[in-house]
Formats: sequence, structure tokens, C-alpha cells
Amino acid sequence: MATSHITPSFKFEIPAIDDQHQQLIDLITRLEQGVNGFLPNMFGVLEDLQKYVREHFTFEEEVLRKHNYPDFDEHKHEHEVFEAYIKHMARRIELGKAELRLDVLKFLKLWLTRHIQGTDRKYAEWFKQQGIAIVESPNGDTP
Repeated sequence: MATSHITPSFKFEIPAIDDQHQQLIDLITRLEQGVNGFLPNMFGVLEDLQKYVREHFTFEEEVLRKHNYPDFDEHKHEHEVFEAYIKHMARRIELGKAELRLDVLKFLKLWLTRHIQGTDRKYAEWFKQQGIAIVESPNGDTP
């Protein structure tokens, strides 16, 4: 399976976050393969995306809260809006009222790109300015 690799504009030198962003890119790449007819269980991938988005957002929000990130509320709100969109879209697809098309996929890719390169980059730069090194892993371990 072809995988799009995270580009430098998506990297923050925060390994746990960079790895999670790569996972999100991989899931959207798998959805794209489904839209193009190369993946039979596209709804399963959409469910995987929903679960992973929740996992990533939870981890990211815990890190931001722990370090008293000043724009936490706006950041969390963006996450909530995106999650609601994915949940709504998945439900409509499940009920047969919609299908995953290229325009929906384009929205997912555009939102993820803008969020990582804009909103997420903003907190990464803030951490750097504050001298905060993020060493948490998603399971709560610190190296």
C-alpha cells in the first residue's frame, strides 16, 4: 500500500505528535485508495480514522492542558468541530444517505493540512519559545 510520508512542513520535532500526524495521513491515504476503488472496506477505514482522531486529539489536548497552552480553548474547539463532522459523515454513510466522495476526501485533507500547519504549528512554536520539551508518549510514558 502506498503511504504519503510526513513532509517537513508537518514536522515539529515532537516525536509523539509527528508520529500521530503520520498515522492520520496514512489513514486518509487509505480512504483515498477506497474512493479510487482500491480498498474494499472503506467504512472500516473511516471508523479507524474516527477512533484515531479521538486518540490523537485526546493526547494533544492533555499535553496542551498540562503545559497551560494559552490558546487551548480555541484549539479544542477546532478538534470538536472536526470530530462532529467525521461522526456525522460516517453516520450518513452507514445509513446509506451519503457516500465518501472525492470532495469529502478533499475537505478531510485540506482540514488536516491547515490544522497541522496552522493551529498545531502555533502550539509547537509556543512550546519552543517557552523552552518546553514535549517528551510524553501517547500512553503517558516519558522517556
